[in-house]
Amino acid sequence: MSFFSPETITWLKENAVDLIGHALTIFGFVVALIILGRQHKSTLLLQRDNSREELKLKIHELLVQKIRTISSANSKAKMYAFMIPFNIENYQVQVERGMWPSPIKERAPDFSRLHFEANYPLSELIEEFEAWAIVLPGIEVFQVALNSANHNAQNAFQSLFNVLCNVLPLDPPPEAPSDIPRPVIQPALSSEELLQLKGFVDRYTESLDEIACYLHDLIIESQNNLLSGLFERRVPPRNPIDPIYKVISTEPTKAKQLLHYFENESLWGKAKKLSEAEVHSKLEKP
Repeated sequence: MSFFSPETITWLKENAVDLIGHALTIFGFVVALIILGRQHKSTLLLQRDNSREELKLKIHELLVQKIRTISSANSKAKMYAFMIPFNIENYQVQVERGMWPSPIKERAPDFSRLHFEANYPLSELIEEFEAWAIVLPGIEVFQVALNSANHNAQNAFQSLFNVLCNVLPLDPPPEAPSDIPRPVIQPALSSEELLQLKGFVDRYTESLDEIACYLHDLIIESQNNLLSGLFERRVPPRNPIDPIYKVISTEPTKAKQLLHYFENESLWGKAKKLSEAEVHSKLEKP
């Protein structure tokens, strides 16, 4: 028996208007569902994009805050060290002229404190880079560069600190005998010794300048990568007069060259390879 019998055809003709109405209603409902689904998806994508931009902005603000803390502490340590040779020289000149100047105020322990007040937040920043890799691609190059610069600063600090312990006044502990001078004044420096001291200070301040340059590059990268969704323009990279100074960049080709340099040619990279070789050698021993 055929489905389209005369009775069926007659019924379809009589109810065609209602059937078409129902069909249009169902079609409209389906279309509405599709539109709502697309709108929901678009809303989710927009929310995700907004969340990303908010996260990028928060990380940028946190980065700027940390760098300002490091920069401020670095400046204090740098200026403290910078003034020491001049104050020693001025003190010695006054003594040679028969004057009785007050001992200079700089002390080796104070210099050490200022240095580590700058070093600690820098170490914290380097450790946090691993948590930001997914938001700021290529940040590894800054981690390596700042590790290298910090290695140089630590070496320069230790050398300078050892010298300062022998040239700056010493404050005896409270329990020291009363006949010990307060402070204990170190022997005067010769012109050659004073020149050597300035050399140690220069090496230390230059190491802090290297850190400052890399932090400046990091701020530029942060603006160009984390704030790119808010602003169209880009901040130009640092352009040092002397090409010997490295400019840190996450641009793939430059980053590859920088990573090769720091890992193979820098003092930090060489020390790291030596340390790793010693560890491997110990593990291979029975």
